[in-house]
Amino acid sequence: FKAIFLRPNIINGIPWHDPYYDPLWGACERLGIPVGFHEGGRPPHIAQVGDREFATSMLHHTCSHAMGMMLATVSFCGGGILERFPTLRVAFLEGNCSWAPWLLWRLDEHQEWKGYEHPELTMKPSDYFKRQCFVSVECDEWPSKYVEDAGLGHTVVFSTDYPHPDSKYPYAVDSFLSLELTAETKRKYLWENCARLYN
Repeated sequence: FKAIFLRPNIINGIPWHDPYYDPLWGACERLGIPVGFHEGGRPPHIAQVGDREFATSMLHHTCSHAMGMMLATVSFCGGGILERFPTLRVAFLEGNCSWAPWLLWRLDEHQEWKGYEHPELTMKPSDYFKRQCFVSVECDEWPSKYVEDAGLGHTVVFSTDYPHPDSKYPYAVDSFLSLELTAETKRKYLWENCARLYN
């Protein structure tokens, strides 16, 4: 396997940072297999962000993908998984990347405020993310320019989202190349970071 993929949704009330999942993270770390998270459609019996609030696909889908990734990121970076598994690679895919600077800033701020609740953390949550995590940029995600400014450019990989209905195929790469990003940043997103994620 080059990777495994999971949904970010909590199953049976067990959060990702619960030691229940440690055998899975340990096996992936030992084998050098990255863990990818990808949200999906509305399955029965699996709770998603926005389920209770929104009946329409437009409102629900706006929240479910990106916010599901955000919750999983908090679990991995703040809940101690990446402290216990320091070489595990984790990717939060097709849920945008522009939220990462804000979320990691907020998570660091809360560790500074209430870090006594998680004494197992030896670094800031954002430092775990910078060391081990990846997010994906959508082809027309213009706010992604702030990700590089936040020192997270080495964590971003490119996604076309093909063949999903919100894909910009067959114009995804052309659209991405027109974003106001430096050539070096585009090269990282399109190639270098992907190669590092999947070894």
